[in-house]
Amino acid sequence: MTRSIRALTTFVAAAALLSLAADWPQFRGLKRDGVSAETGLLRQWPATGPKQAWRRPIGEGYSGMAVAGNRLYTMYAGEQEGKPTEFAVALDAATGAEIWRTAIGDKYDTQFGNGPRSTPTVEGDRVYVLASKGAVAALSAKDGAVAWKLELTQALGSKVPTWGFTGSVIVDAGKVLLEGGGPEGKSFVAIDAKSGKVLWTSGNGPEEAGYNSPLAVDIAGKREYVHITGDKVRALDGEGKEVWSHPWPQGETHATPVFIPPNQIFTSGVEGIGATLLQVDGAAGGAKVKEVWKNPAFRTHFNASVFHDGYLYGFDNTTLKCISAKDGSLAWAKRGLGKGSLAIADGNLLVLSDDGRLLLVEAAPGAYVEKGNVQALSGRCWTPPTISGGRVFVRNHAEIVAYDLKG
Repeated sequence: MTRSIRALTTFVAAAALLSLAADWPQFRGLKRDGVSAETGLLRQWPATGPKQAWRRPIGEGYSGMAVAGNRLYTMYAGEQEGKPTEFAVALDAATGAEIWRTAIGDKYDTQFGNGPRSTPTVEGDRVYVLASKGAVAALSAKDGAVAWKLELTQALGSKVPTWGFTGSVIVDAGKVLLEGGGPEGKSFVAIDAKSGKVLWTSGNGPEEAGYNSPLAVDIAGKREYVHITGDKVRALDGEGKEVWSHPWPQGETHATPVFIPPNQIFTSGVEGIGATLLQVDGAAGGAKVKEVWKNPAFRTHFNASVFHDGYLYGFDNTTLKCISAKDGSLAWAKRGLGKGSLAIADGNLLVLSDDGRLLLVEAAPGAYVEKGNVQALSGRCWTPPTISGGRVFVRNHAEIVAYDLKG
């Protein structure tokens, strides 16, 4: 191999890695941890906030935004031929222009907001989505054409949960994995990503699916899928067999667990549940789980925390807190942001308050240090930020806005 060919190969490989790092291809980013690998972002915002890249109307829904390449994918509710419908949509990430939209299922209305809750997952040339009433679909990333579609209520006998199906699917090792909410060993399901065929079901959970999304982790060299359902935190392997489980208080746990390498799982639930750090020792067949610590004063409602340099940042109900991952002790707390959400990039938190204020906050345990803010949206904002391509994307039930984080 000549020097020029070696250089070209190295450049192409580096460009591919940079492109992957910039993507946010599923719920909470590349690893479902709310962490972006991007660097070179603004360390301080001007008084007017970061520059707005674009803003566009969107229909109702809490669906998050996935970004792969130059496209942004999300879901929203609108009308098709006069019928309330939930759609998946692809937008140009640089301009917000619509590229395609595809009807997925009937609109679902609830007391606390209407429309889809799940975030699309992008894998290869397909986008995988879940509508509020249980329609799972694989779409062409190019034009939104439906490759296959499966109704959980028909395939598994599932009930539509009180607040709708909310979990964002995992696509891993050729399988689409999600909590299906079916009876008699059908609480968790694996679907062939290519064909849409149900491969296996597993677990006797409650009568309906829960509200947190599963998490893929590697512990002791083995791939595991962690989720909270009913009265357990549990991990399954790729064949649906339970690797380990641990008791969990019954109630609505909406926040996805947080993985702290190499073998710890942080979980948090609403009032009366609080936070727990679990440690998993050993591999499948001999795994043992122990509680490292508990903190009843860290009660996450629905938007999960992020882990950074030994500390966890997240919302205890309506208070943003930083706590030690070592022992759960409080480092600092900030009120006034409501039931907000957050993500992290380049050493700073991007925090979205539930009334639409977007803030840049230093990710450090010493003190709450705000480094900029902008009133990005109005009304209820419960969808967490997405960070990709030097931009942050946030939404509510009426619009999406993108801000330039590189100036």
